[in-house]
Amino acid sequence: MAAVASASRNKSQSTWALAWRRFKKHKAAMVSLWVVVALVLMALLAPWIAPYSPTAQPTGEDLATKYFQGPSREHLLGTDDLGRDVLSRIIYGARISLLVGFVAAFAAALIGTTLGVIAGYFSGRPLRFYLGPLARAADGWKPWPFALWRVTSWVILYGLLLFLADLAWRLAGPNVQALFSGATSVNNILSLLGLVAAWGALLAVGVWGLFGQGKVDLDVVISRFMDFMLTIPELPLLLVLSALLRDTQGAAGRWAQAVFGEAASVFIIIAIIVLFGWVGTARLIRGAVLSLREQEFTTAAQALGASDARIMFRHLVPNALAPLIVNATLAIGGAIITEATLSFLGFGIQPPVATWGNMLNNAQVYVFDAPWLALAPGFMIFITVLAFNYLGDGLRDALDPRSRL
Repeated sequence: MAAVASASRNKSQSTWALAWRRFKKHKAAMVSLWVVVALVLMALLAPWIAPYSPTAQPTGEDLATKYFQGPSREHLLGTDDLGRDVLSRIIYGARISLLVGFVAAFAAALIGTTLGVIAGYFSGRPLRFYLGPLARAADGWKPWPFALWRVTSWVILYGLLLFLADLAWRLAGPNVQALFSGATSVNNILSLLGLVAAWGALLAVGVWGLFGQGKVDLDVVISRFMDFMLTIPELPLLLVLSALLRDTQGAAGRWAQAVFGEAASVFIIIAIIVLFGWVGTARLIRGAVLSLREQEFTTAAQALGASDARIMFRHLVPNALAPLIVNATLAIGGAIITEATLSFLGFGIQPPVATWGNMLNNAQVYVFDAPWLALAPGFMIFITVLAFNYLGDGLRDALDPRSRL
């Protein structure tokens, strides 16, 4: 048994060692790796390597000469319209752009992997679920995901019923109160009948929820939801969601400000990117799992009595790790582009927080008078996204055994 475990370990190590040797042959990917490392170090060491504070504005008698100052020994990339050092803002902007890219890509990969593996593994296998707490199943309570599905169903169903019951009362309540006060008009009578009918229907659904049971194909539900997400025009909805969530007069905006404070705009951008970013990962993992679940090792794990959760996340996901890593690497560049686009359009992270996107937004007004304001952040976005794309290409070739490298 120990020999088998040792052989398995050596095989895994040799697989990753071979992938590293193949990756090193991809010159563009190796250069991109060092570029990414340099960017990460620049972001982490920003307080120590930035020559000035990113929000510091000039003071003193020579105040006017500090605005729109071109590249010089004192300010290597010049200053902006408020006299702030462009190089310092570029360095600090790397922290936000990379944070958004890494966190959004990781969260999207986590959500997409979970939904994709569930959809692929249970495809063609409708699951019987017992919705209500009084429903009786011959085999009793099932472990995850059955218990998770049941609890989630309770929360969604009864929460929705309470919301609809309250909404019906808000709409018909004043007329019903007027009816019992003696105002016997037709509208008041119809309001009472409508309220009784609505509450009766909700009560019937609630009773069914105590005993309800049925079947659901998780693959059909998740796949159709992914298809729906793909039909949504992404950029217009991103702009609308960003505007709504940044509105401090709304409930979502007030909650974000209360919980995250000054970092609320960063959290909002990450949440919006993740909302659409998980779909590609889920489709990729679903396709891989559909193939992997028919392999002999999956059948052997089922024969040994392994649970569905163990098979999915201990056997299937590790074997789909290679395309997942490549997809996540490419997603980082996509998230950085999305953040820069929203910030450039004025719907992203707002000044005085420095990001490459809002620096471009500020520079577009002065592009002919002070072109260095647009060149520096534009070049950083270009080189960062290009590095992550080449890194993803190198990983794809290194992890693909059919590659020519």
